[in-house]
Amino acid sequence: MYSAGRYLFGKRLLRRCCAFPKRSSQQKTQIYTKDISMKPIDLATGKEAVLLPEETLSCAIGNFDGVHLGHKALILRAASRPGGATKSAVWTFSEPSSRLLDGKIGLLTTMEERLSLFRALGIDLVFLEDFDSVRNVEAHSFAENILYRQCQVRTAVCGFNFYYGKNAAGTAETLSESFRLLGGHAEIIPPCKIDGVIVSSSEIRAALAAGDVGRATAMLDRPYSLTAVVREGKQLGHRLGFPTINQLFPVERALPRFGVYATRVAVDGKRYYGVSNVGVRPTVEHTTQANCETYILDFDGNLYGKTVKVEFCHFLRPEEKFESPTALRDAIFQNITQTRAFFHLTESRL
Repeated sequence: MYSAGRYLFGKRLLRRCCAFPKRSSQQKTQIYTKDISMKPIDLATGKEAVLLPEETLSCAIGNFDGVHLGHKALILRAASRPGGATKSAVWTFSEPSSRLLDGKIGLLTTMEERLSLFRALGIDLVFLEDFDSVRNVEAHSFAENILYRQCQVRTAVCGFNFYYGKNAAGTAETLSESFRLLGGHAEIIPPCKIDGVIVSSSEIRAALAAGDVGRATAMLDRPYSLTAVVREGKQLGHRLGFPTINQLFPVERALPRFGVYATRVAVDGKRYYGVSNVGVRPTVEHTTQANCETYILDFDGNLYGKTVKVEFCHFLRPEEKFESPTALRDAIFQNITQTRAFFHLTESRL
């Protein structure tokens, strides 16, 4: 996993790698007919890497927002280095194209989370590209000039529903044909299904919106989570006997259904259990900013200014406005009991 310092370095590197000058559509197409070497990021060091001429890559290609089970099938195949590849890689966008084309789509993962997951799955390198710089590149030019020649990909791995190139004219099948003509190879990974439904980022967003975090967890192969800095709140929880931490959901993130959840909380390398309210805190204040307020079970400490990870494990109840602080306190007591039961905990075992 990345250290805090490496994450900060990575952010600076991402800004430098993804700061592309504005070009006309014609220029965007032409630039990839030149011999330009794209520099990948070495996930072991967080630094730019230079490919040697004799190195060849197996590369998973896609958006990979969420890095869900379907994505993992692609990534693990690339990580196995098929075709005698010397290194494995992921080729993706600095921001998923789905969000750039429709700003209303919430992201399931941050860039730092995606990079960390890629590394954990055994990927050596990652190519981060700006969407606007390739959206008008013809499909075969993308395969030949970007993937095959510049990135030295000899085995491309993509999903069954992969589209690319100008006007999304390229498909998984055309990518396979392009690589066949170039002397390489492309593998098309079939869909991953749960209960007959294809696992996808949109299905995960729908599950989150419905509060079905169990289904989201199954498709992600891990709980959906928020990692954010703890900020000061109004201290109501402390006055009620339940001191809480407050974290803001970034505006670009996908939101789970507003309500109360049984959660796991990571603090300074230790894991706790918590009761988290996601929403706009209707009993406390009138605001449209989504907030995550968490009471951490059996924890005593000041976390202001620290970065804390909250994993959403089980939906307990919808968000509601209580008539009084006493009614809110009684509901919190009940939610704590429900949370301990969900995690099969007792006071003595935690």
